[in-house]
Amino acid sequence: MHSGYMVAPAIAGPPIFASLFSEPPMNRISLLFSALLVVSTMHAQTIYTHTLPTMEGFQLSNWQPFVFPNTTPTTGGGTLSFQWRACWQDAFGGSSKIWFELETSTGTYTQVYYETGNTSSCSALPRTATISAAVMANALNTGGGTVRGRVKIQDSCYPGVGCSFYNDPQVLLLTLSYTTQAANFSSADATICPGGTVAFTDASLNTPSSYEWLFPGGTPASSTSQNPTVQYAATGTYDVTLIVETVDGMDTLVRPQFVTVYALPLANAGVDEDVCAGESAQLQASGGSSYQWFPADGLSNPNVAAPVATPTASTSYTVLVTSGNGCQASDNMVLTVHPLPNVQASAGNNTICLGDTAQVVAVGAQLYQWSPNLFISATSGASVNVWPTSTFTWTVNGTDGFGCENEGTLTITVQPPPAAPVITIAGTELISTVASSYQWFLNGTAIPGATEQEWTPVANGNYSVQVSDANGCSTLGLPVYYGTVGVAEGFASAVRIYPQPVRDQLTLEGLRMNASARIFDMQGAMVWQGTVTAGPVSTLDLAALASGAYTLELSTGTELVRLPLVKE
Repeated sequence: MHSGYMVAPAIAGPPIFASLFSEPPMNRISLLFSALLVVSTMHAQTIYTHTLPTMEGFQLSNWQPFVFPNTTPTTGGGTLSFQWRACWQDAFGGSSKIWFELETSTGTYTQVYYETGNTSSCSALPRTATISAAVMANALNTGGGTVRGRVKIQDSCYPGVGCSFYNDPQVLLLTLSYTTQAANFSSADATICPGGTVAFTDASLNTPSSYEWLFPGGTPASSTSQNPTVQYAATGTYDVTLIVETVDGMDTLVRPQFVTVYALPLANAGVDEDVCAGESAQLQASGGSSYQWFPADGLSNPNVAAPVATPTASTSYTVLVTSGNGCQASDNMVLTVHPLPNVQASAGNNTICLGDTAQVVAVGAQLYQWSPNLFISATSGASVNVWPTSTFTWTVNGTDGFGCENEGTLTITVQPPPAAPVITIAGTELISTVASSYQWFLNGTAIPGATEQEWTPVANGNYSVQVSDANGCSTLGLPVYYGTVGVAEGFASAVRIYPQPVRDQLTLEGLRMNASARIFDMQGAMVWQGTVTAGPVSTLDLAALASGAYTLELSTGTELVRLPLVKE
């Protein structure tokens, strides 16, 4: 990949060169360029010659490549000498042929030798091909320190028929020779990245006695070692100069732009991202031709530009970006994993009584959606009202400020109300059936402090009681009329009724005067009325009265008595 060699004249003779290699390096450089400016003389020349191993076998029927290594520049032509032999038998007819070509530009070859009409069988035929200065220069420039070529032989014998004791055809003692300079060097790789090093290998001819290297832009900038290693920090292309001293004199080789320092890639790992726990994000790196992510855990493929990341916790990812030239740079990004919101909803103890409404409050997120849309005041919002008719469950979806979502559930247990209470009139007291708590009402108004199972009326009217069970659910019973407050004690105590319960005839004793009679059911409704005649014993026909509990009211106009009555 390096071409355009420039050869400086080699100088010998003047006193300035006699002391050149006895001076310190920087002084030698000054002396050298002073000499180049003021002295003109002949080049110190030497011969490049290299012989390749024998090539043989049927493969030579197709183009076979060859390479001459460690070539140095020249301003003239060269020669290609060799021997070749092939099988020829008259019975097969035809003749043998040979071609030689040199690569004079990448992928392009120029023929430098062709021979046909060979009828000599199995004899080594010495040949020499002359290479023009133009072809030689192009081959040297294309090879970049080598000369590359190819050869092909047409054997006139059929397969299986050939020369004895060796494989034919053959190319022997293939030798390249040309006049060249002594100074020469190579490098396994002179294309590097910033901060990289180049190892230079001396390939000079005639065993130099001293070396002077110049590395503008490199560290060190000069060296007297035979095979130095130099570091280059900055992007760019750099010349390399080698000055050697051989038995033929001093020789200088300058290779312009021999070292190339490629720029580092502009590594970009992408912007920082946020995801919710359990979700994935696609990373996006740029700036190179290949990528490698660290750490690899949780990545779909750590060796692509845009892997899918599914981390279990917040992670800082670093991407190593490699350019097409092999230079590398890195960048990092942070993928923050946010926990899902802990969505909870509650209505106190989450238990209500049938017919009640509960206020439900959700916490743990910022936005809420409720489902299903049954027995609920709204499908969004942190606070809603619910009124299920039986135990029911809702789902609430909560979204936090990062857009992360999670669900919670709410179950409201609906408790049935207690059985309706039954009020029994026992003399001057009203008694409710058993419950956990009580509240008595007079004519629909709660009586302050009337919270026991029994209540003694202080006024006549319709009494009812609301009872509550252990769950706090309550039921209001039907009212019972009580009207004996203020009735004379003597009248009340003188009257006795029997039998209890009564089937048909109710007997009254102790009624001292005629009285109007009314019978009320437990709801306070009058179901019978009439007149009872005074006397030691009076009777009432109650055969038509339905079974149940009743109140018998007897009134003389000035006195009133109410007696409990049970009908079978």
